[in-house]
This record gives sequence, structure tokens and C-alpha cells, in this order.
Amino acid sequence: MKRYISYVVTGLALLSLSACNREVFSDSGFGFLELNMESDLSADVIVKAGTDEPVYAIDVKNTAGQLVAHANDHRTVTTANPIRLYVGTYNVYATSGSKLNAAFNAPYYEGSTQIRILPDYTSTASIKCTLANTIFSVEFPADFAASFTKYSVSVTNGTGEKLTLSNAPEAGNSNEAGFDAKAYFAVTGTLTWELYLCNKDGGEYRSSHTFENVKAKSHYHLTFSIGEESQADGAFSINVSLDDNMSDSSHDVVLDFDNRNLPEVSSTGELDITSGEPMTVPVGNRAEKELSVSTPEGLVSFQLIHNDEGLKSIGLSENIEFVGISSEDEAALASLGINATQIIGTKAITKGAEGIKLNLTNFIAKLAVGQYNLSLRAIDGKSHSKVFDLALDIISDVDAEAVRANTGWAAFAQLEGRFFKTPAPAGMTFQYRESGSQQWTSLSPSMMNINISTLRYTAIIKGLKPQTTYEFRAISDKDNDTDKIVQFTTSAAETLHNFSFDNWTQEDKMPNAAGFAIWDSANSTGAATTTTPTDDAVRGKAARLESVTAFGLLAAGNIFTGKFVGLQGLGAKLDWGVPFTSRPLALRGYYKYQPKTIDKAKDPYTDKKGQTDQSQILIFLTDWTGPFRVNTSNKEFVDYDNDPGIIALGQLNTSNKDSGYVRFTLPLIYRSNKIPTYIVVAAASSRFGDYFTGGVGSVLMIDEFELVYDPDDLSTDEFNMVFSKVEAF
Repeated sequence: MKRYISYVVTGLALLSLSACNREVFSDSGFGFLELNMESDLSADVIVKAGTDEPVYAIDVKNTAGQLVAHANDHRTVTTANPIRLYVGTYNVYATSGSKLNAAFNAPYYEGSTQIRILPDYTSTASIKCTLANTIFSVEFPADFAASFTKYSVSVTNGTGEKLTLSNAPEAGNSNEAGFDAKAYFAVTGTLTWELYLCNKDGGEYRSSHTFENVKAKSHYHLTFSIGEESQADGAFSINVSLDDNMSDSSHDVVLDFDNRNLPEVSSTGELDITSGEPMTVPVGNRAEKELSVSTPEGLVSFQLIHNDEGLKSIGLSENIEFVGISSEDEAALASLGINATQIIGTKAITKGAEGIKLNLTNFIAKLAVGQYNLSLRAIDGKSHSKVFDLALDIISDVDAEAVRANTGWAAFAQLEGRFFKTPAPAGMTFQYRESGSQQWTSLSPSMMNINISTLRYTAIIKGLKPQTTYEFRAISDKDNDTDKIVQFTTSAAETLHNFSFDNWTQEDKMPNAAGFAIWDSANSTGAATTTTPTDDAVRGKAARLESVTAFGLLAAGNIFTGKFVGLQGLGAKLDWGVPFTSRPLALRGYYKYQPKTIDKAKDPYTDKKGQTDQSQILIFLTDWTGPFRVNTSNKEFVDYDNDPGIIALGQLNTSNKDSGYVRFTLPLIYRSNKIPTYIVVAAASSRFGDYFTGGVGSVLMIDEFELVYDPDDLSTDEFNMVFSKVEAF
């Protein structure tokens, strides 16, 4: 039943127009437009919640096709906001819903008319909107479930998109729905639907039909039922009735459910399609690979189907029908190395043929190393359907080959290769050399970390030079001169200026030099100077950090990479961090600590009063976009545990009293493999000095710092600590 609703729209939001887009017919300028809209609501229209009114988008275009006015919702236009148009002729379009090629429960209505705008006059455009889609739906009785585990109908309008109505739609798949859904299609003139049935014995059956001369406003509703003579001759009678809102017709489809005379497949040469296992083929192998499919009941359809990205990349269509194939498509397949003929008779594959031969020799020979999956489906004259899956594993014609190097480090890299059969080839390893060198260095096969399940293997090479290009290859006892060589480049091994603390400027009394002002202290000005150079050093000079009192509060001796910004109250504002883009493994250097008992304490560390003071040496890498603003007065500090910008962190806290310098190695514990943008190195004579807590007179001296990049400079435990929270590569 049709419902009609009328609206009068007296205005639209007018788009701004340039003079070159205007269609002017009169010097008097403007007229006005109103709409009288009538809707044929044979199917649902998009409506606003709580109302029965369709929501229409309105476009007004001039005769040149240029948009001059638009409204997303016709109801937003009121008599207080009328549309004003230049005098002339316009086309007015109204739409409801989204214009999709194929979608469930998505009707699309449209209508249009042409209107003449006269000077100082309100013209009325009458638009009747009708359904622009074709609707498709199905109905299965409850007793189907007694005979079939899965049954569905797939529909397409020939543009490639397919919608499936199924008793078991796949969750999350927008192209599948249950039988209560309606499928809406853009009108192309045809609708092709395929019935799929799977009985409880695992037998699969398909039957395909096409409706011609499909028009808009047509509703194709298929009702399936199991006939009474279901036991006769081992066959079921399937009655299909059609309701397209225009005419009634019925279709009888008889499907044979016995398992006699099913399509059968055989293969010749090295092709094996019956094992169910992936078929391993060396790349470029041209041994004969042909299969034959016999169909005693006559061939109705034979398709090659795949969704393989590798096959798509070489130009193989995702769905190829060989029965009745065009000469153009046949030539395209031949160029890929696929040739098909009938088992008996002429080369052309016609409906009713007793089978098909498919030669894949040249096709498989052209495939690059990799894995590929495709399926072949045959349907015979009794709607028997048989699917044959073909999985191909194209392997190298050598034992192993280099794949890639995972680097980003300055002095080491992980090499990755792959092999093509099990067990792993004897003597499988890597050779590497500096680019330009003629001499290869071989790694011991015992260094290979082999993964049999993935046919991949890796090894770490150490002692590399920073910012240097290397190349490597895979070898084995059998193949020791492979052609495939992979290049990689190590990263830089940056350091920080005056990491030895030997040179101090008079101007800021910090270990800086002109153009290298990277070191500063929170107590570099004011009543207390807590950071000074000392000759009591490992070599040259060292930095001496002492905790003192200032204005009755503890001021810890400290130094950091960054900049002292200024004082705020009794505290300071500091910018922590200097630009840095390398990835060291550890900080190494010397320290000597002479702690005192904590005699100055503030919240939240008042409970530490009377304990031995602790020093701190700190290093961390970040991906900050700028320095971190520390404010000791407001207790605004870096959150070492939770700051998402911290890539790697190392801390050394000690309360030991040292008689001489102690050499230390502080591993950087990485949290991610991101490339840094900033580095912070800091030291303090009182660990909790930021909170005015420590022992007056505690002294920390530091000297000869360096960044460690080579794993050979670390113990196994230290190297493992670096990557204890993240994979090394």
C-alpha cells in the first residue's frame, strides 16, 4: 500500500556564488522558490526519531549543472528564511537515504523537477519521490534446518558487490545478514542470485539464476519450501515463488541430493590437488602441472576464485568463469600462463561439457617466492557443487636467502633469513661485510636462532661501526655463493659535550663551552653554589656536587642536561633535556660518594630523617617535542614510571660511603624501540633534594661519563637488562 505525504518548503540555505557561476536572465534580479513534495512510501524512508516524516536532502542546480543551494534537512527551511534565486531555470532534486550500490535495509528515495524562477514571484516545484532501489528478500521454512546445516542466498546486481542472506550470517560482516533483512541494490537491469545448501552429510549444492529487466521499485521475494515428494528418486523438490510488487511468478528447482556422478578431479605431472596440503614448488619450476575435472552430468559452471593479495598483484581476477569465457578474458589468462580446454571436443568450454582441463604449468612457473591460495569450483547439470582448494608454497631454488636486517642501533644488528625446507639446511648461516669490501665475514652456524615453524632464522652481529653501510647474505654447505645480498646501515653513536667534566666556563660555572651550553644546575644562582669543578678526579677535573643549606632549606648539589630558567619562590624552574637521536645501551662512568645523615626533610619524606642520605645518577631518553619544564616550587617533576614519552631509563641510587672512585655501568632499560628526540642526564648529591630532603654536607663527585653502544662492552646480564621490558628488535 502506498502512502503520500506532502510538504511545502518555502526556503533553502543559499550557497555563495561567484559571478562566473551565475545564470542571470533579468536585470530585476531575484525570485523565490517553494516546494510541494509527495512521497511514495512503498518502502521505509529515513525518518527522524519520533516522527513519521521522511528527511530529504535538497539540491538546487542551474542548467549548467552547478549547485546553487543545498539543505541537508528540508525541515530546517522556514518561511522566515526563504530561498532567493536569480531569475532563470533550475533543476530541484530531493533525496532520502544513501545512494549505495548494495546494502541491507538501506532504501534510497529520489525525485526531481524543473522550475522557472520569475522576477519577484514565488514559484512552486512539485516533486514526487519514489524508491530508486530494487529490493531482494528471501524466506525459508523452519523445516529446512532438519535437512541442512547451512543454507543461504547470495545476490549481486553485476557490479561486484554481493549480499548474502543466510541462516548463519558471519558476525561483523556487513555483507551478510539473516533472513529478516532486505537487500537493496542500485538498478543495473539484472539481479543474479545463487542458492547454497549444505546437508548434514557435508554435501554442498549450488544453483544460480538471473532476473532480467530489473527495474526500480521492484521487490523480489523468494519463498523456498521442501516439496512433498522429497524421497522420490533421492531428490528434493524446491519451489521458489517470486513477488516483485509488479507480477507474480514461480520457479521450480529440483536438486539431486544423491552422491552419484559427482564432479571428480585428477591431476597430472607434479600437480597434487587432492592431498589437502600446501604444494611446495621451487620458483621457476616448469614441470607439467595440469588438472582435469570430469562432470558426468554436464558442466554448468567452472570458476577460479581467490582473495589472495599476491595473486591480485599479478593481475589475476578474483572470480573467473570458464564456461562461456570471452576471447578477451581467455587471452588475459593465457598471458598469465593459465590455459583451459574441454576434456572432449572443441577448445571452447561450453555448457554441458563432460569436463575441463586446466594447465597451470606456466602460471605457477611465473609466481614469485611466497604462499598463494586459490579455489576451483565446478557445478554440474544436477546442481552438484564441488570445490577444490589449491595452496601453493613457492620456495627459493637455493637452501636459504637473506631477508632483512633489523637495526637502528649503532654497533650491532639482527640479521634475518629464511630457509625453504625442513630440516634446516646443514651449515646454514650468514656472511656479512662492510659495503665496498670484497672480504666476507662468516658467522658460526651455532649462532643461528632457528624457528622451524616459520622457516625463519636470525643472528646478532656485534662490533659494527656507527653510521656505516653493511651487506649480508645467507649461505649453507650446499649454497655458498648466493646472489641475493641485503644492505643495511647502522645509526649514529652520539655523545654529549664535555662528558668528562674537564672543561668549566667562568661565565656560568658549568662544564660548558661556547656553542655547547648543555649542562646546568638548579642552584647555579642565588645564595648557594652547590656544583663546582674539582681536581680530585679520575682524570683532569670532575664535577663536585654538595648538599648545603640555603634560607634554612636543603639545597642538593646537582647537574643536568638542560637549562636553568629562573627562580620561583624558594624553588626553581628548569628545562630538562637536550636534543639527541641515538640509542645507547648504557651510561658508564665513575662516582665517589660521601653521604651524611639526613637532617633536613620535608613532606612527603619526613620519615627519612635520621637515615643515611642517598645520591642519584639518572639517564633517560624521550620522544618529547621539547624540553620538560620542571618546577620545584610546584612539585612538577618528570614521572619516571608513567611518562609515555620516556623510551629508556636508567637510575643509580646509592648510600655507600666510598674511599675512592667507583666505576659503574648503568644499563638503559628500554620501554619501546622508538627513536629518541631528547636525552636527560642528571646527578644529585641528595636523591630527594627536589623535596628539600637530605643530609647537609653530602658530597657526590662524578667523572669520565660515556655512552655505551656496543653489546660487547656489556656483560650478558647487562645486555639482557637493556631489553628486559621490550624485544630487542
